[in-house]
Amino acid sequence: MVSTIRFAIPRRLLILPLLIFSTALASYPAHADPATIDWNAAAKQDIKFAADSIRTSHAGAVSGQLNVTVPLESGVLADTVEAEKIQTQQDYRRLMTRFIASFGDPHTGLYLHLTTHAWTGLVIDRIAGQYRVIWSEPDWPTPLPPKNATVQSCDGVWIGTYLKTNVAPFVNHSTEYPTTFSELARQTMFDTGLGWTPKQCVFTLQDHSTKRFDLPLRSVPDNVSKERIKEIRQQYTAKAKPVGLYTLANDRHWVGMPDFNGSVSAAAYENLYKQLATLKKSGWIIFDLRGNGGGDSSWGTRALQAVYGTEYGEKLGNTATYSKAMIVNQATINLFKRFASLPEYAASKDEFDHAVQKLEAAQRAGDKMAIVEDMTPADATTLALQASARPHGPRIAAVIDRGCFSSCMNFLQQIESISDTVVLGEPTIGYSPYGEINEFNLPSGNGAIYIPSAVYTSLQATREPFMPDIAYPGNIADDDALMKWVNGILTSLKPGQKKP
Repeated sequence: MVSTIRFAIPRRLLILPLLIFSTALASYPAHADPATIDWNAAAKQDIKFAADSIRTSHAGAVSGQLNVTVPLESGVLADTVEAEKIQTQQDYRRLMTRFIASFGDPHTGLYLHLTTHAWTGLVIDRIAGQYRVIWSEPDWPTPLPPKNATVQSCDGVWIGTYLKTNVAPFVNHSTEYPTTFSELARQTMFDTGLGWTPKQCVFTLQDHSTKRFDLPLRSVPDNVSKERIKEIRQQYTAKAKPVGLYTLANDRHWVGMPDFNGSVSAAAYENLYKQLATLKKSGWIIFDLRGNGGGDSSWGTRALQAVYGTEYGEKLGNTATYSKAMIVNQATINLFKRFASLPEYAASKDEFDHAVQKLEAAQRAGDKMAIVEDMTPADATTLALQASARPHGPRIAAVIDRGCFSSCMNFLQQIESISDTVVLGEPTIGYSPYGEINEFNLPSGNGAIYIPSAVYTSLQATREPFMPDIAYPGNIADDDALMKWVNGILTSLKPGQKKP
């Protein structure tokens, strides 16, 4: 008989109000003159603080997870030496960003007041194995290659090598993920203070000729408005439709889930549950999870309860992860007490209170970590088998992309427990088993680091991307084209079939 577990185990990420980067930072406010700051002293102080904090407060480090301990120790060796050479603000930013990015997991985060402050006028992307121009700004004061031109090289090396050498060390999407080089390409032409934009690149044009273009930067917002940058990025950055229910076709319903942030979307989700409960018990429900970076996954679980009933919905909620261990310290206890006090997490209050009791007991016992929710692997496997067959109701499809992370992955695990669920879109980045983020202000006052206090155990391998059953071949940010394609795919599927 399967052992019972008290609560589904939601996952949380940095979209929580208390973790948004709004903390007043101590010594050096964002507007301080960089020339007045001793960047060498700040670097040595902050890199040591970051390493010590991760070593003692990261659930993966304390529990001995290789995906944390290896980059931690190798990063400390390299970056402690590098810190001695730091002279400028850009040196400092590159050092700190490279150290945190080496963990390859957005749950381990850094805030340094970085913003886009210059642009080359181009956006490039990796498409079908080639790097192409997907945007070339009209009326730019210097010549630019046209849209669809192919990038050959930048600053004297092949573009792939340029991205791996100059951009990848500062981005927390590890290079083994299917979408990483696309993500690196999209970022490389924007200057955020890390010095990674190329000075010139060689392009192959439509007539098969090659041409070198200089790529001087133009200032944001002095020469290019922030609104213009946002408008351009929206053309290729996917985001699910707003929380709600939309008609795709007869007996096919599209559900927008762009976030699991109760402080923003609670009312919309409550209305959604009422609508889902009234649907006919046939057809399809398509959960649109594009760009959902996390929050509280119980918002997704409650949607499953509305469709299939409380009992089966709760069973699905318990299939995602079967164990949760947490760092035992006062900061983690305070974090959970804070969660329990917030109205947007009322549905999970019992879970928070239960975890606080476990953490306080472990603190009294002198333990470094505490298991706050647990199920044996055998029971987890049995539960997954029990949940694999829908008792009734519509079939599920999910649309995912590289922006589906943390609690979004947790919800995806729940719906993939149903054997005939179909996943469409593009691969995610690697699965992270971490969550429940604590904030640590850097002692220099230049920013903050964000460290996960919880580690989850699931049937999904750590750092394994979630792959679609059927990959979308177009621009996944284009709602109309995507929805038309999804409708065609669903029409072609027979009962129980996951591919045409």
